[in-house]
Amino acid sequence: MNKGLSVVLIIICAIVFGVSAYKLITYYGADRAAENEFAQLLPDEIDGVDVSGNNWEWSAYELMLPYYEGLREANGDMVGWLRIPGTRISYPVMQTPKSPEFYLDRTFKKEYSASGSLFVNHICNVDLPSDVVTIYGHRMKTGAMFGSLGDYLKPDFLEEHEKIIFDTFTGRGEYRVYCLFSLSVDGADTFDYYNYNQFRDEEAFDSFMKQVRALANIETTSYTPVYGDKLLLLSTCEYTHENGRLVLVAVRE
Repeated sequence: MNKGLSVVLIIICAIVFGVSAYKLITYYGADRAAENEFAQLLPDEIDGVDVSGNNWEWSAYELMLPYYEGLREANGDMVGWLRIPGTRISYPVMQTPKSPEFYLDRTFKKEYSASGSLFVNHICNVDLPSDVVTIYGHRMKTGAMFGSLGDYLKPDFLEEHEKIIFDTFTGRGEYRVYCLFSLSVDGADTFDYYNYNQFRDEEAFDSFMKQVRALANIETTSYTPVYGDKLLLLSTCEYTHENGRLVLVAVRE
């Protein structure tokens, strides 16, 4: 090979490597910065009680409410706090009905971030709550936001992390994971789970659950949702389908 051509190829490879490395460093650096911002929203200890990480499972709602209210004063878009004990998922949840995807790429402080924030479907009411409340979040490669939802495809992980806590300003919602399903949202005949908030009757509920079960990748056998149950859906990206979604379904206890 011509020596000059070899030098050119080496330079091109070096440039490609440098650009790729820069993008990775920027991606992980921005993600880390966003995670640090979320981590600083609430203290690790309140009145001598450790409320950080998994210990939040044991902290009383009444203990946390004043701090939630302080956060809502800082940003009125906050409607609750979602956490799954034993995972990295512990974040404020936002809702902006007039601009539904505002927090797709913004932090709690409304600053740009590729990881965005967790946010509720604009048609849902978290205070009642609606029959179905859907929360969206990115599936970050670092494991941030809903990056760990894919772990529920492992039976042991599902069994060990069945409990979900969703605190709102009207009370604590404790949910138990029922199943995980995946689908493509392309096409006219796709299951439009994101358009549900209330079931008009038992037939509508049964139709919804029939579609959920048909798509389920994994589900528990300890409990089957029935008409009247309140459902929490956690929705994120899924990569085996074109324009895919991975959706966790949990039932309020």
